[in-house]
Amino acid sequence: MKLLTTLLLAILVALGVYSARRRLLLALRVGAIAYVVLLFGRLFLSANSFADRWEDLIWPVFILLVAWAVLWAVSTTYEQRKASRKRRLTP
Repeated sequence: MKLLTTLLLAILVALGVYSARRRLLLALRVGAIAYVVLLFGRLFLSANSFADRWEDLIWPVFILLVAWAVLWAVSTTYEQRKASRKRRLTP
Protein backbone atom coordinates (compact mmCIF):
# COMPACT_ATOMS: atom_id res chain seq x y z
CA MET A 1 0.00 0.00 0.00
CA LYS A 2 2.89 2.34 0.69
CA LEU A 3 4.11 1.88 -2.87
CA LEU A 4 0.77 2.98 -4.30
CA THR A 5 0.39 6.00 -2.03
CA THR A 6 3.95 7.06 -2.79
CA LEU A 7 3.25 6.68 -6.49
CA LEU A 8 0.02 8.66 -6.14
CA LEU A 9 1.81 11.51 -4.36
CA ALA A 10 4.51 11.59 -7.06
CA ILE A 11 1.84 11.66 -9.77
CA LEU A 12 0.14 14.57 -8.03
CA VAL A 13 3.45 16.45 -7.94
CA ALA A 14 3.99 15.76 -11.64
CA LEU A 15 0.46 16.93 -12.48
CA GLY A 16 1.06 20.11 -10.51
CA VAL A 17 4.24 20.81 -12.45
CA TYR A 18 2.52 20.04 -15.74
CA SER A 19 -0.38 22.35 -14.97
CA ALA A 20 2.03 25.14 -14.02
CA ARG A 21 4.53 24.81 -16.89
CA ARG A 22 2.77 22.76 -19.60
CA ARG A 23 5.97 20.83 -20.29
CA LEU A 24 5.54 17.07 -20.28
CA LEU A 25 9.18 16.03 -20.00
CA LEU A 26 9.77 18.41 -17.11
CA ALA A 27 6.69 17.03 -15.34
CA LEU A 28 7.90 13.45 -15.85
CA ARG A 29 11.34 14.25 -14.51
CA VAL A 30 10.00 16.10 -11.49
CA GLY A 31 7.53 13.27 -10.82
CA ALA A 32 10.33 10.70 -10.95
CA ILE A 33 12.49 12.75 -8.61
CA ALA A 34 9.56 13.24 -6.24
CA TYR A 35 8.90 9.50 -6.28
CA VAL A 36 12.48 8.66 -5.38
CA VAL A 37 12.58 11.28 -2.63
CA LEU A 38 9.25 10.15 -1.19
CA LEU A 39 10.22 6.49 -1.40
CA PHE A 40 13.48 6.92 0.46
CA GLY A 41 11.88 9.37 2.89
CA ARG A 42 9.22 6.84 3.81
CA LEU A 43 11.83 4.11 4.14
CA PHE A 44 13.95 6.37 6.33
CA LEU A 45 10.99 7.06 8.62
CA SER A 46 10.54 3.33 9.10
CA ALA A 47 14.27 2.72 9.61
CA ASN A 48 13.84 1.04 12.99
CA SER A 49 12.72 -2.12 11.20
CA PHE A 50 14.83 -1.65 8.06
CA ALA A 51 15.99 -5.25 8.03
CA ASP A 52 12.40 -6.28 7.32
CA ARG A 53 12.02 -3.66 4.60
CA TRP A 54 14.44 -4.94 1.96
CA GLU A 55 11.60 -6.46 -0.04
CA ASP A 56 9.92 -3.04 -0.02
CA LEU A 57 13.04 -1.51 -1.51
CA ILE A 58 14.11 -4.02 -4.15
CA TRP A 59 11.08 -3.93 -6.49
CA PRO A 60 10.57 -0.15 -6.51
CA VAL A 61 14.26 0.42 -7.22
CA PHE A 62 14.15 -2.15 -10.03
CA ILE A 63 11.03 -0.52 -11.50
CA LEU A 64 12.63 2.91 -11.23
CA LEU A 65 15.77 1.72 -13.01
CA VAL A 66 13.71 0.26 -15.85
CA ALA A 67 11.61 3.42 -16.09
CA TRP A 68 14.77 5.55 -16.07
CA ALA A 69 16.28 3.48 -18.89
CA VAL A 70 13.11 3.80 -20.97
CA LEU A 71 12.84 7.55 -20.36
CA TRP A 72 16.54 8.01 -21.15
CA ALA A 73 16.17 6.14 -24.44
CA VAL A 74 13.05 8.11 -25.39
CA SER A 75 14.59 11.47 -24.52
CA THR A 76 17.83 10.66 -26.36
CA THR A 77 15.90 9.63 -29.46
CA TYR A 78 13.79 12.78 -29.24
CA GLU A 79 16.86 15.01 -28.97
CA GLN A 80 18.50 13.29 -31.95
CA ARG A 81 15.37 13.75 -34.07
CA LYS A 82 15.11 17.36 -33.00
CA ALA A 83 18.75 18.01 -33.92
CA SER A 84 18.40 16.32 -37.30
CA ARG A 85 15.27 18.36 -38.10
CA LYS A 86 17.05 21.53 -37.08
CA ARG A 87 20.00 20.73 -39.37
CA ARG A 88 17.69 20.04 -42.30
CA LEU A 89 15.80 23.30 -41.84
CA THR A 90 18.82 25.56 -41.51
CA PRO A 91 20.36 26.54 -44.87
